[in-house]
Amino acid sequence: MGGFLGDKEVLTKERVKEILRNKEYNFFEEKVNLLEVRDDSLVLKVSFLFEHKTRMIVIEEKEPLVVPFSDFKVEDWGDGIKKMADIE
Repeated sequence: MGGFLGDKEVLTKERVKEILRNKEYNFFEEKVNLLEVRDDSLVLKVSFLFEHKTRMIVIEEKEPLVVPFSDFKVEDWGDGIKKMADIE
């Protein structure tokens, strides 16, 4: 039996995926941290923070992601106004 505010929603991983899929959040923040440049790869930590019905929920990967540098597009934007060139 819930109080006068009603029953508190029980969150599961499946429910969190549904909240994200249906965009049932008021606030959403994505964060990527570059932890290390290792050989020809970037080691990244990715996290998401969002608010759902006054509750803040955080999603982080369990282990850092290792992404080959070749998977990234690299561009020269000079003074930041206009793309100057692709960097090979």
